[in-house]
Amino acid sequence: MKRFHCICGQEVLFEDKECPCCGRSLGFNPDTLEMLVLSRAPHLRVCSLREHSVGCNWLLSHTDKHKQCYSCRLTRTVPAQDIPINVQRWTVLERSKRRLVYSLITLGLPLVGREQDPCSGMVFDFLEDQRTNPLVKKRVVYTGHKNGVITLHAVEADESHRVTAREQLKERYRTVLGHLRHESGHYYWDKLVRDSAWYPRFRNLFGGEENYRESLDCYYAYGAIPQWEKRHISAYASAHPWEDWAETWAHYLHIMDTLETATSFGLIHREAVNPDDFHLLMQEWRQLSRTMNALNRSMGQPDAYPFTLSRQVIVKLRFIHQLVTGSEGM
Repeated sequence: MKRFHCICGQEVLFEDKECPCCGRSLGFNPDTLEMLVLSRAPHLRVCSLREHSVGCNWLLSHTDKHKQCYSCRLTRTVPAQDIPINVQRWTVLERSKRRLVYSLITLGLPLVGREQDPCSGMVFDFLEDQRTNPLVKKRVVYTGHKNGVITLHAVEADESHRVTAREQLKERYRTVLGHLRHESGHYYWDKLVRDSAWYPRFRNLFGGEENYRESLDCYYAYGAIPQWEKRHISAYASAHPWEDWAETWAHYLHIMDTLETATSFGLIHREAVNPDDFHLLMQEWRQLSRTMNALNRSMGQPDAYPFTLSRQVIVKLRFIHQLVTGSEGM
């Protein structure tokens, strides 16, 4: 993510609504990917959820007929707001979704909502089930994707739940942003790979998509395949080629966003580097991820990126990079 500054020179964060130094009101313009001082952007107005607990700081044009910014109006369903904990959950979910949308815009990926495509446009449902709210109708809610609808159980916004689930499922990493990036991978498989010229290469790298339900049942019953690390980014990626794709896609977004942040903060100097040079990107990521892990260990924290990229995983990442950038370069 880019590095942002107020006009007074103070560095500000992506989520900030006002400058901590001069107190000026700020807003993020998704059309230009800039943080702006509101008094100097008369052609823009704030999202209607700015003063809500969600605290959205995104802007939209005065000519836009919507009340909410582009990111917020991608959400179709939110957890019941008459339950206090759900207010905080929605805030966490939207904050992560804005980071996802930022990455999708930055990478130039097609981002079509339900308004433009009522059948398969991207939309988010943040749901509860009877395990967390006895008053709702749904007995069980599963995080997932179907026909453009990305569903996330609202309880994923609770850190205590994520820690427990990570330990139970023996996961190395579990975050709201990670979930959203993973599910966006399923969405973009439908949009960019299915029925496209990329599909044969997908099958060659990831495998056939047959027996999806049976494969997941087998994974949850017996665990990951032996030596999954040689071909997959995570244990769950070994469950089925579609999950392998979504996990690899999520890691591609992790890598590209973190590299952008590191470059913006001067940790990586890429002035003379071809952005399509995938080999160099991987070199930069190896060094940066080692640095991040070392810094975390210095603070007594677990590794920020507890994964090893095998040769086969890098080949899959390169495939995604080529698809996203339209580049055949290495």
